[in-house]
Amino acid sequence: MGTDGRRAAATAATRRGIIDAARELLATQQWQHFTIEAVANRAGVTRVTVYNQVRSKRGLLDAVLADLTERAGMDQLLTDTEHLSAGDACTEIVRRTCRFWHSERQLLRPLFGLAGVDREVGSILSDREQWRGNQMERLVRRLAAETTTESELDQAEVLAAVTAVTSFVTYDALGAVADDPDRAALLLNRLARSLTG
Repeated sequence: MGTDGRRAAATAATRRGIIDAARELLATQQWQHFTIEAVANRAGVTRVTVYNQVRSKRGLLDAVLADLTERAGMDQLLTDTEHLSAGDACTEIVRRTCRFWHSERQLLRPLFGLAGVDREVGSILSDREQWRGNQMERLVRRLAAETTTESELDQAEVLAAVTAVTSFVTYDALGAVADDPDRAALLLNRLARSLTG
C-alpha cells in the first residue's frame, strides 16, 4: 500500500473511531455531555481532529445517524425489495425498520424526546424523517399501483399515515410490544396495509 493509501486508511480509521465514540456517548450520556471535546477524549484524538472530520456538533450527530442508517442497510430498503410484490416489499421494509428501531432504541429514544425542545436536534431528525418519508412515498405509490380496491383517502393522506405508523415514535410508543421487533412489525404492517387498501 502506497503513502496515499495508508493516509486514506488512517483517515477512515480516525473517522470510524470518532463516530463510534460519538455513538457511545449518545447512547449513554445526556445531551449536554455530548460535546466535541467529550467525543475527542473518548476517541483519543484532539478536538481539531473531530472538527476536521465533522465541522460541528450538528455534523457529528448527522454523521452518527448516517452511519447507523448505512450500517443497518436502511438506505437500501427499496433496492433490496424491488424484486418483491409491493405487499411483500411493505412487509419486509416494515420488518427491517422495526428491527432497526429496536436495535438503536437506546440511542434514538432520548434524541426523539429532545427534538421537541432542542431546535438543532429537531432539525436533524426532521431532515432524516423527510428522507424516510421520500422512501415511504415510493412504497405507497407501488402499493397503490398493485391495489384494486379504492381507498377513501388520497395518496398524500395515505403517505402521511404510513410514515407516521412506521416512525420511531410510534414504534417506541408500543411499549412491551416493541421489545419484540418482529411482533411489532406484524402489527405495524397490518396498520400500514389497512391504510393502503
